[in-house]
Amino acid sequence: MFFLPFKIDSRIKGLPLFTVMVCLICLGVYWEQYTRDRAYYQSVKHYCYQDIEKDVLTALRLVRHEQVGNYCEEVFEEIRSAERPAVKMKSLAEQAENTGLFADKEDNVAYVFLRLSEGYNEFTRRVPRLLTRDLSYDPRNPNVWKMFTATFSHGDLLHLAGNLLFFYIFAASVELVIGHFVFAAFILLSTVTTSLAYSYATMNVENAMPTVGLSGVVMAMVAALALMLPHARINCLLWIGIIVKIIPIPAIFLAVWYIGWDIYDMRRFGQLSGINYVAHISGAVLGSILGLYYTVFEKRRVREATVHY
Repeated sequence: MFFLPFKIDSRIKGLPLFTVMVCLICLGVYWEQYTRDRAYYQSVKHYCYQDIEKDVLTALRLVRHEQVGNYCEEVFEEIRSAERPAVKMKSLAEQAENTGLFADKEDNVAYVFLRLSEGYNEFTRRVPRLLTRDLSYDPRNPNVWKMFTATFSHGDLLHLAGNLLFFYIFAASVELVIGHFVFAAFILLSTVTTSLAYSYATMNVENAMPTVGLSGVVMAMVAALALMLPHARINCLLWIGIIVKIIPIPAIFLAVWYIGWDIYDMRRFGQLSGINYVAHISGAVLGSILGLYYTVFEKRRVREATVHY
């Protein structure tokens, strides 16, 4: 059973300025990702699989201790992401298999290092950086700027469409209840909070995956709206097998469903699913705090917004 929201029955008047702005930023960033990442993959295809020199390809296989295979993108991106690429190449050359061309190990290392250097220089000249990788947030290296670039970038078109649909439906009403500037500050806060939560949750996880996407902020909006306007009706497409229906569902029910499902999936799959459940749940906690604050201390503002529900 799956609920896909597509419209909120909201009679709150006004323009959700920052909600629209966030959607436009995400769309613009994704278009840049699409065009530049497409150029990246085309360049990799041409260099790594068509134009790479045989000696360089052999050196890459020696580095990976394999007789066959193409490790061009894998090895050269590993070198490019290192703080000191030359030091990384030297380390890889020292760990490589023997070429069988030289009796002395130092000559073997020097030969592999030279071939790697030649290939790497050509790779960086011809292959641009992968934008999505540069925009992503690495939980092992917390960086505030990357927290924001990752939040406004997405992995693919479906990821983008899903996040923007949920974000607009829930965030627009939240913005009109709490005001534009508080809303903007809350987006910034939820971006930083969910990123730090992910770093903390994965501090002992080897090879913790970098993350992109607005979903942590989305879940903050879902929880905030559910507590401020629990009876707001959200029209959803309901899937049960092959049956599809349109039904209005209270915001509080949807929030409990989405958050509960995330908790269940996180306990079941952990980080193996490729979904950042930590960001989802930490965002929901932060959104709940905001919703409770307005429900308890800003009753008049919430009452004015909920008078028609």
